[in-house]
Amino acid sequence: MVKFLDCTIRDGGNTTNWNFDKDFVIKLIETLNNINVSYIEIGYRNHCDTEGKGEYYNCTPKILKDFYDIKKDLQIGVMTDIKRYNEKDFPHAENDYIDFVRIATHPENIPEALSAATTLKEKGYKIFIQLMDITNIDANGYIALYGWENKDILESLYIADSYGIVEPKDIKNYFEKLKMLGYHKISFHGHNNNNMAIENSLVAIKNRAYSVDGTLDGIGRCGGNADILKLINYTHKI
Repeated sequence: MVKFLDCTIRDGGNTTNWNFDKDFVIKLIETLNNINVSYIEIGYRNHCDTEGKGEYYNCTPKILKDFYDIKKDLQIGVMTDIKRYNEKDFPHAENDYIDFVRIATHPENIPEALSAATTLKEKGYKIFIQLMDITNIDANGYIALYGWENKDILESLYIADSYGIVEPKDIKNYFEKLKMLGYHKISFHGHNNNNMAIENSLVAIKNRAYSVDGTLDGIGRCGGNADILKLINYTHKI
């Protein structure tokens, strides 16, 4: 059965400059537990470009401790953009208050993301990799993905429709291509610029996606994300 990842705080932070009231985050965690969402991506962990941004742009262990103590079965994670990644920001899972790290990468930085994934897995974190700008990955990117010897360390490999331009007919093709490269757990992160985020997510689910993403009311960068409550309701009808 497909898993759901909520990124209201992380991606929705683009609309609030990563400022959220602590009580809102607590209530969000409680709600996600009640509707059986598996993951919450509670923000970024970035070591640079943090000036003027809210605390969820750089989620340190200190910020996350109170949330980790109440998370129950929900797994808490952060995203790090490989261009802003610093290994020193991740002490070790035993000394941190997150379960997973999602490494986001543009096509030209895929080799660096794969290397970081190996390092963070050795530190005890569960790892997702998110392939941003999926439509512009070239042969070099796919060769790097194919040649990586640590595919089995991933929770899942994400396809990200970064600009909301992917059509439903393309989803199956991306899934099949990545499976041919040796990735068996593939996930989808959609944007709603063309009002296709939910439809694309449902197509991904029909193609046996490991997980799909959403946010409360679809808030997020550009056209926003799939509305996670609507997505869950539609999924029950498949």
